[in-house]
Amino acid sequence: MAELHLTADDDHVERLAHENDPVRAVVELIWNAIDAEATTVTVELEHDEFDAITKTVVTDDGHGIDRDELESTFGRIGGSWKRLASKTKNGKRGLHGERGEGRLRAFALGNRVSWVSHSVDTAGVLQRIEVKGSTDHRHVFQWDAQPTSDHATGTVVNALNESQKSLGALEAEGSLAVLLSHFAPALLNESGLSISYNGSTLDPDDQIVRSDTVDLPFTDEDGGTHQASLQIIEWKGGKHRAIYYGQDAEHFVHEESAKDVEPQFQYSAYVTWDGLDHDALSVIGLGDMAGGAVGALWTAAREGIHQHFTNRRRERRKEQLDKWKKDKVYPYEGEAATETEKAERAVFDIVSGALAGQLTGRSKDSTKVVLNLLQTAVRQDPENLATIFHEVAALNQTDRDTLTKLLGETTLPAIIKAANVVTSRNKFLAGLERLIFPPEGADTIKERDHLHPMLERELWVFGEAYHLMSSERGLTEMLRTHLKLEGLPTKGVEPVTRWDGKGGRLDLHLAVKMQEFDITRHLVVELKAPEITLGRKELDQVEDYANTVLQNAAFASEKATWDFILVGTGYDQVVENRFSEGTRAEGLVLSPEAKNGRPRVRVYVRKWRDIIDENRGRLRFMTSNLEHDPSLEEGLSHIREQYGDLLPSGIKVEESATETDLART
Repeated sequence: MAELHLTADDDHVERLAHENDPVRAVVELIWNAIDAEATTVTVELEHDEFDAITKTVVTDDGHGIDRDELESTFGRIGGSWKRLASKTKNGKRGLHGERGEGRLRAFALGNRVSWVSHSVDTAGVLQRIEVKGSTDHRHVFQWDAQPTSDHATGTVVNALNESQKSLGALEAEGSLAVLLSHFAPALLNESGLSISYNGSTLDPDDQIVRSDTVDLPFTDEDGGTHQASLQIIEWKGGKHRAIYYGQDAEHFVHEESAKDVEPQFQYSAYVTWDGLDHDALSVIGLGDMAGGAVGALWTAAREGIHQHFTNRRRERRKEQLDKWKKDKVYPYEGEAATETEKAERAVFDIVSGALAGQLTGRSKDSTKVVLNLLQTAVRQDPENLATIFHEVAALNQTDRDTLTKLLGETTLPAIIKAANVVTSRNKFLAGLERLIFPPEGADTIKERDHLHPMLERELWVFGEAYHLMSSERGLTEMLRTHLKLEGLPTKGVEPVTRWDGKGGRLDLHLAVKMQEFDITRHLVVELKAPEITLGRKELDQVEDYANTVLQNAAFASEKATWDFILVGTGYDQVVENRFSEGTRAEGLVLSPEAKNGRPRVRVYVRKWRDIIDENRGRLRFMTSNLEHDPSLEEGLSHIREQYGDLLPSGIKVEESATETDLART
């Protein structure tokens, strides 16, 4: 067989294949079939005697792979002909793919992949095309083309999982919901299209609770007005919440999570705008930072989704109250006669609405009992609910209206959770300040025994976006974390040392990957005990780590940034002299110019006082409105409660003494 060589290295192909995401691989192969004008697409999973998936087969009846397109399809990455076209070859559909990377996704399903395709060439001759690829040499594809006859056009993709790759995600509970979400627009708009997955036909009509389409007008930063369309489909089950963007109502090229927009309903939102060309789609992942019309569209879409579900919650509450009244389980009859009864009923409607989800599925008798108990609780204010109902009853009319509106937009548990996050963080900062700056004669804490374990659970102190990847491990483990986030192999990694040949022990290594551009951000925090004044020794240690990343070829990547932060209560004149003009506030002491093929590296020195004050500043708006200002001792009590097993014995003694004094009084 002849060979085609991708103009890319094997490791680059591995990264583009996203081999840890088999569900997305299936999505891309189905889209390839739809772009090939298939009307029937089937996905079959084959298992061994241990019920592990050994083979994935994707079959379609499209026009197949043309021999003349083999070089552009399997010989290079990007530059797909689809990017320059808006319709499929015979003009039957709009196109979905345009990046020329879809076929590489098949390596997420197995280590050996083959495409057997029947197509009619430009001379009208039916050809049998076979292409084979392997993870042994991802950038090399073998192919053969022979004339044939008596065979329908179409393509069969076989992915053999001989390497025993874990493919359980393909049969996970949410996999069908993901596929439905991706292909619902195409299936709903084309009755002749059929997609079958593992024996089940994808039928969005059977899973849709409700579908709404509304106009989405928006204005860009220059005052230009635009018109888009927003379709929101609510699903019966699953946990899928995503937003899709595309130029037409069937093909949506960009997908992003929407859990932060609406966390309760299961839904898919489809944003259609004719201005979403290739360039626009390439930057929409930046969100409102994209600027121009694209950034305005992103913002308008989220606002539109939020407003939709605000209205839906109001509808649900009214529908629930009407149903209870119809079922004769609502504990009130007729209209409220007095202002007291109106207030009581308003409180009941708010609280019962928040509890409605927990009553779903109960019998009428059971629901009636619960609602009667709740009515009694509202009316008689028993001890276990006294505080809650006292606070609700004490609200003035404006605050009651605000609470009612707020509960129409979210839930009571969500409000409690948000307030608890803010108050808990505020108390933690107060307790952290008490531990780091203790009164004279009080026990001090150590970085590894006390600070380190506590901060592992309070990573928001350093940034909301980070996830703990490594903790108090060496430079070699830090490299493995980096390679994993880059999508590169981690086996056989050579030990990493500093310039003097010694290893390094990190305190906290936090890392996050920005999905839009495959950018990996690393934050390495070196903690020092409160009694240590930061000087040359501590600064040299952190700069050694930074220089290791800069100089070691294993860390070479233009798509990685590394921020090293040395944290202590104070620093000496040596460190003070390292700050350049204008960098003292942020603590920057090292920021070499980025070089081609190398990561961006920066080193900071920060004081605990500045970090605590910055976090307090971010929380100040919420804490002032919550009227929450814990004392240092209240903060210390919170840390004792949460991290008592991590504190020095002297601080635990203080706690015991306090409890004893209280008992005596």
